[in-house]
Amino acid sequence: MIQEMKQKGMNITQIAEELGRDRKTIRKWLANGIPSKYHRTVIQPSKLEPFKAYIRNRMDEGCLNAVVILDEIKFQGYDGKLTTLRNYMRPIRPIVATKASERYETLPGQQAQVDWGQFTVHWNGKAKRIYAFVMVLGYSRMMYLEFTEDEKLETLIGCHTRAMEYFGGRTDICLYDNMKTVVTGVDNKGEIVWNERFAKFASHHGFIIKRCRPYRPRTKGKVENGIGYVRKNFWPRIKTFTSLADLNAQARWWIDKVANIRMHGTTHEIPSDRWQKECLKPFNQIPFAQVDRHDRKVSNDAVICYEANRYSVPFKFIGSIVQIQDDKNGRIRIFSGDKIIAEHIKETGRNRLSVNKKHFEGIRTASFKQVPQPLPRLITNPAPEVAERDLSFYEQFSDEAVSIQ
Repeated sequence: MIQEMKQKGMNITQIAEELGRDRKTIRKWLANGIPSKYHRTVIQPSKLEPFKAYIRNRMDEGCLNAVVILDEIKFQGYDGKLTTLRNYMRPIRPIVATKASERYETLPGQQAQVDWGQFTVHWNGKAKRIYAFVMVLGYSRMMYLEFTEDEKLETLIGCHTRAMEYFGGRTDICLYDNMKTVVTGVDNKGEIVWNERFAKFASHHGFIIKRCRPYRPRTKGKVENGIGYVRKNFWPRIKTFTSLADLNAQARWWIDKVANIRMHGTTHEIPSDRWQKECLKPFNQIPFAQVDRHDRKVSNDAVICYEANRYSVPFKFIGSIVQIQDDKNGRIRIFSGDKIIAEHIKETGRNRLSVNKKHFEGIRTASFKQVPQPLPRLITNPAPEVAERDLSFYEQFSDEAVSIQ
């Protein structure tokens, strides 16, 4: 038929349209003289086929290690190669990983996630890096935000304490990445070695510390998203600030008036409303030794010196040794024993004086008391009286002395 059509003058395109075939097929048949015979392709079943349902189920449970799954299916009778298994798992792995991280939710009061964010500001004419401590409650998405000078251990401990005070309690678990102030390393058996001081702090307040899976930042995606929200929503609002304490005051306004009362994009509820269901547990009211306090002697003008700046204290502590606690969040507190005697916004420059006028009230009264008028005194043992005689009495003794001579 094709040959006949060709002889009648039809071209390949016309023949293909007439017969409903591809032009390449028509051209091949004309070249060969006869159509090629149809050969049915028989697909041999893969050795992995009986085990695919089990493999997919294990991957949904979170096991993405091909070597582990190979050992399990070999025990069930698989005699194929590891390469075959890996080729099957490769396109499924990212889908399963994304699905698992997206649907992971925690129960009320179960978990909080913690991380640091870094920001740059103009500080006394120079670019300076500051750090944002962010804690997010896993169930309600309630957020705590605080800016600090550094990410040191004592700063981290102080931020945790203030976050628990803000939330009104603590969760059962706190989740971290591999920050050095929490995770020291891994021992020979692959077990996590926690920072001893931070582990004691966690034990003191009754929460468990956990590390997220290495190279899996999505494991703590709630706090990662929280830091991103700070960058996109809070940071563009900030034009100026007078100190770190002022910046933290603006951050507190933002979390109270914006972040924690918005409609959350994932839960579709307001974080502060869901927080009512968190049922947080109380933390230890006995303060953990938050930071190393610095001893200073109060000078005669009722001030102490710290980091090239001076701060006033009540004048009655002149000459005493007091302790300075720097919370690294823009404020310093001054203690005498366990009692706070003064609190100041931390100065950002050098050779500056921060004074609270109340510290000097009463100093003139104490230093310049009026001297009372003298009163008559009663003498109980008066001196003996001396007899008074006329001078002629002594003259007779004088005359006798002359006659003797």
